[in-house]
Amino acid sequence: MAAMSQLIYLDNCATSHPKPRAVATAMANTVTNVAGNPGRSFHKASLAATRILFQAREAAAELLGLDHPERLVFTRGATEGLNLAIKGLLKPGEKMAISMLEHNSVIRPAEAMKRQGVTVEHAPCGPDGLPDPARIPAVKALVTTAASNVTGAIADLLPLAQACRAKGVLLVVDAAQAAGSIPMPAAGQASVIAMTGHKGLLGPQGIGLAWFAPGVEPAPLIEGGTGSASESAMAPEFWPDRHEAGTLNTPGAAGLLAAVKYIASRGIEDIREHEVRLCGVLIEALANHRDIIVYPPLDAGRKASLVSFNVRGVDPAQVSTLLGMRGIAVRSGLHCCPQAHRFLGTFPDGAVRASPGPFTTKKQIGLFIKALCQIAADR
Repeated sequence: MAAMSQLIYLDNCATSHPKPRAVATAMANTVTNVAGNPGRSFHKASLAATRILFQAREAAAELLGLDHPERLVFTRGATEGLNLAIKGLLKPGEKMAISMLEHNSVIRPAEAMKRQGVTVEHAPCGPDGLPDPARIPAVKALVTTAASNVTGAIADLLPLAQACRAKGVLLVVDAAQAAGSIPMPAAGQASVIAMTGHKGLLGPQGIGLAWFAPGVEPAPLIEGGTGSASESAMAPEFWPDRHEAGTLNTPGAAGLLAAVKYIASRGIEDIREHEVRLCGVLIEALANHRDIIVYPPLDAGRKASLVSFNVRGVDPAQVSTLLGMRGIAVRSGLHCCPQAHRFLGTFPDGAVRASPGPFTTKKQIGLFIKALCQIAADR
């Protein structure tokens, strides 16, 4: 097994690696020197922790172009944010629609709501499996991925948001694969946008963000101490406290703040250009190999930083294992997206996914291609 320093890491869609050095530094400093519980006291340590959360929230809102940063709440990740939206906004008797490419972070809470009397359907989609803005269904909420973690297809959020608004439909966006790595100028046009900190945002695991547009008021997912309105047995009505019960992950927020600062300094556009270039090299090499099937879209500029493929006659899990033995990290299987693989025709075995990140080099891509071609030749 290759040491992490020697690993060719192409699993950034699962979690990004490496992180900017400042992330670990900020987290270690917070654990070592910031001992307070945020929002609970007026001593120096508590105020320092509160300041970290405030700065992280503000910096993330600015990076993503989201107004009303107080409506950007900390979560454990995109999954919690999507659960908050789906379970907090929908009631028995109402309807919701999802795309053909959704992650289990959408499918499973939707199924839970279905058992409570919410009607769940697939939205009319285009050839890419994403909702068609010209055919918005008559539902309360439409949930779509901003970028599929299986195909990489990117949703055009502006016309989708405009069409949903015209029909009075809430647009809930899963930005787990887009935030931080794909420019989303229309993010603030959505009703809800949920994201995780550990993928394109380059932060640590266990922290995420969910933004709710003004007027979109989900019921709290969890309730408890907030350090505010403590005299009441009910959760506070004001944001962000209403949705931030319990002690927040201050070290995680410090790491996320450092990551967001890195992205802002480098520029999302620069990261996007770098990843598109690498995916273009991957697609060209793999799509021209007779024993490798590459799944669309095949235009690197129209997809997230990932390429899904299979080697003819070889189980994707075996391909992933053989690459791992060569010190190359990829992901195989269904990627928590069974419907997306049904859409692709790769269910039930799934596919292999290679996902470059902002620190992946062209040399590493070349070594991956060489190793994969050898596996295909030995099949």
